[in-house]
Amino acid sequence: MPNALLARAQVHEWSEEIGADPSKHQSSITRLVKEQRRLSRFVEENSKGMATGVTGGVAVYLIGVVMRMFDLTGGRMRDVTWEQVRAAEAKVQALVPQLLPLGEGLADRLRAVPRAQPHVLDEAIYALMERQQKAEETPLDDTEAFKVYLLMWVATEALDANWTPPKGFVGETEYKFTSVS
Repeated sequence: MPNALLARAQVHEWSEEIGADPSKHQSSITRLVKEQRRLSRFVEENSKGMATGVTGGVAVYLIGVVMRMFDLTGGRMRDVTWEQVRAAEAKVQALVPQLLPLGEGLADRLRAVPRAQPHVLDEAIYALMERQQKAEETPLDDTEAFKVYLLMWVATEALDANWTPPKGFVGETEYKFTSVS
């Protein structure tokens, strides 16, 4: 049975907090990325095929942010196995034809397919594809943003499958898109 969903408002609040003061979370993110070495290696290997080195670094960092959200929620996270990474990758890849083409309507198509922790992935859509970039940020083109999103989706699927929520956790049982703008 899938886990209850992290609340959209909480996910957005944590994302904004981490974005506003990344140094406050850096040691936790670094620890989490090291603990989930198979998953972080998968992200590193797959980000090598991206157009810029910046994109690969963004992908690894964003996976760390996803890990941090599970960490902030509490509970227990088991190590992701290679089999689980490959299963999550296969699930995501099977849905890619339904999502294409890139461009107009992509965000809506991404939200329409079944995903683990969709509010976490909605935040990824917002961060990668919808929000205005800050002046100091390097913008990602549509293809690179989509590739980073797919890596985040694989990671979220694998992490959610290995996460046991804390006692007393009351999450949402049904997904409904909630805009943060």
